[in-house]
Amino acid sequence: MAFKYKLGGISVAMANRNYRIYTIGAVPSLLGTWVQRMAVGWFAWELTGSGAWLGLIAFADLAPSVLSAPIAGAFADRVNRLKVVRLVQYMSLFQAAALAAITLSGVMTIELLFALALIQGIVQGIHQPFRHALLGTIVSRSEMTAAIGINSTIWNSSRLIGPAISALVILQLGVGATFLINAFSYVPMLVGLYMISAEQRPAAKKSLSRVPAEILEGIRYATGHKFIGSIMFMLLIFSFFGRATAELLPGFTGAVFNLGPDGLAVLTGAAGFGSLFSGIWLSRRGTLSGLSDILIVMVCLIAVTQIAFVATDIFFVAVVVFIVWGFVMNGSGIICQSLIQASVPDAIRGRVVSLYGILWLGTPAVGAFAMGVASDFFGFRIPVAAGAIVVFTTFLWSLTRRRRLRDNINLVAKENS
Repeated sequence: MAFKYKLGGISVAMANRNYRIYTIGAVPSLLGTWVQRMAVGWFAWELTGSGAWLGLIAFADLAPSVLSAPIAGAFADRVNRLKVVRLVQYMSLFQAAALAAITLSGVMTIELLFALALIQGIVQGIHQPFRHALLGTIVSRSEMTAAIGINSTIWNSSRLIGPAISALVILQLGVGATFLINAFSYVPMLVGLYMISAEQRPAAKKSLSRVPAEILEGIRYATGHKFIGSIMFMLLIFSFFGRATAELLPGFTGAVFNLGPDGLAVLTGAAGFGSLFSGIWLSRRGTLSGLSDILIVMVCLIAVTQIAFVATDIFFVAVVVFIVWGFVMNGSGIICQSLIQASVPDAIRGRVVSLYGILWLGTPAVGAFAMGVASDFFGFRIPVAAGAIVVFTTFLWSLTRRRRLRDNINLVAKENS
C-alpha cells in the first residue's frame, strides 16, 4: 500500500490492462524512433553542413501534421481508432526499412532523405490524432493525467537513451544501421496493439462532404471553450519559438561547440533527462488542480533557459541548462494535453486533439525551418534568443489570465475527481 502511495497516479493508470499493454509495446517503438530521429538530423548536417537544410528536414518530418492532422482528427471521431493505429505502425515500419535500404546501398542524397522524412511526417500527422484519441478510449478521465505523464516519461527515457545508442551505432556501424534498428522496433508495438480491446462507441454514418464542417466544429469548440483557447495559444508560442530549438541541435553541436554525433547525443539526452523528470513528477501528481499556475511558471522558464543556452560557449554549462529546458518544455506539453483531454467530450476528441498535435508537432517544424534559414545569415544564437523574447512576452500575457484559468481548471478538476 505504501509503495502504491509513492507511485501515486502511476499505479492507477498501470492497473488498466489495455493501457499497460499499450505502454509496454510503446517502449521499444519509441526507443527506435529516437535512434532514427537523431540519426536523420545528423545525417542531414553531415550531407550538407547547412542550417537551412537542417530546418527543412525537420520541417518535412513534422510540418505535414498541419495539413493531415485536422482531416485525420475528423476521421478519428468516425472510424475504429485501434485499427488505424495498427495500420500506421505498419506504414512507419516500411518507411524505416526503405530509409535503411537506400542508406546502406550508398545511394542516399539529401533530396531522398527529405522525401523519406516527408513521408514519415505525413504518416505521423495521421497517427497523432488517432493515437491521442485512442488513449482517451482506453483510459478513464481520472487516469488521464497519469497516463499522459507515463507516456511522456517513456518518450523522454527514449529521448535520453536513444541518441546515445544512435551515436554509438553511427560511430561503429554507420548511420544506415540506425534506420534498420528503428524498423524492427515497431514489431513489439504491433503485437501489443493486437492484444488490446478498445471499446469505442460507433459514430453515426456521415457523408464525407461533412468533413470540412466537422473540422471547423472542432476549431470552434477549442477557441470557444472557457480555457482551451488560451492553453492552445500558449502552446502555439512556446512550440514555434521554443520547442523548435531542439530541431537545431545538430547545427549547434557542429557549428557552435565543434563536436560530432557524440556531442549531439549528449545535448539531446540532456533534454530527454530533464523531460523524464517532469513526466514522472506530473504522472505521480495525477491531478488537474493547480496545473495552470505551473504552466505559466514553466513558460517563463522556457524563455530564461533558452537565453542561458545561447549565452554560453561552455558545453558543460549548455548541457546543464538544456536539462532544465527539457524539464519545463516537456512539462508544459504534458499540462496542455492533460487539460485538453480531460475537458473534451469523446464525440469530438479526435478533432480537438488533432489541433493539439498541429501545435505541438507542426509549429516547431515551421519554427525550425524559419530559424534554420535565419541561422545561415545570423548564426544559430540570434534566432533562438529572439524566440525566447517572444516566449517571455507570452508569459507576461498569461499573467493577466492567471486567475480565470485557475478557477475554470479547478472546476474541471472537481468534476473529474
